[in-house]
Amino acid sequence: MTVSYPLVPQRLRERMRLLPVLAILAALAGCGETARVEVEIPAELPLRIHDQLFAIEWALQREPSVVRGVGRVTPSIDSEARLTLGLFGLDASGRIASRGTAHLHSDFASRSIPFTVSLTPTGRESTFELRVLNYHIPGLRMG
Repeated sequence: MTVSYPLVPQRLRERMRLLPVLAILAALAGCGETARVEVEIPAELPLRIHDQLFAIEWALQREPSVVRGVGRVTPSIDSEARLTLGLFGLDASGRIASRGTAHLHSDFASRSIPFTVSLTPTGRESTFELRVLNYHIPGLRMG
């Protein structure tokens, strides 16, 4: 039995037949493995901070259109960790002029976590600070 749509133009009917094929192709395109972005860490990491449970070694890279904090985070305990880093551009009064965040997740093969945090500068920044905004370590209970 053939269904006929007399009020639908022939060209539109042909396009409607392609919809299931296009839906399948779109679904397959989204099923690929997520590519892991490799972070190129500079040889020298002159900036060092200890923030909460993490030691952070990093370098500041400034370009006209972007400022990056690049380095590695090492948890002080031997466990998997998920954390969010914030890079803040502060003006001369200490107010936030720009900000960027990065979400990081350690793997079991390495204790340190490479990172890149980027922000778009406004031109008002006089200093930059990197901070751990939040973290989750499975099995760790907070007081």
